[in-house]
Amino acid sequence: MNSIEFADKCIPYNIKYYELFGYAPSPSDYACTKDEYLEALMKAVEEKREIANYLPKRALHVDGNFD
Repeated sequence: MNSIEFADKCIPYNIKYYELFGYAPSPSDYACTKDEYLEALMKAVEEKREIANYLPKRALHVDGNFD
């Protein structure tokens, strides 16, 4: 799936997620594919649990950048 299609599919779930938790998660914070991220985002909204319950975070380096 290309970036535009991915963003279009995420928008309604990001809105619902924001309503639940006060922020929208960023795919770049998680070690996963776009498909895995979208599936986890949908599940997080459905089950009203934060997305970090479904996906591992990327490693944070000493310099503060994600791997």
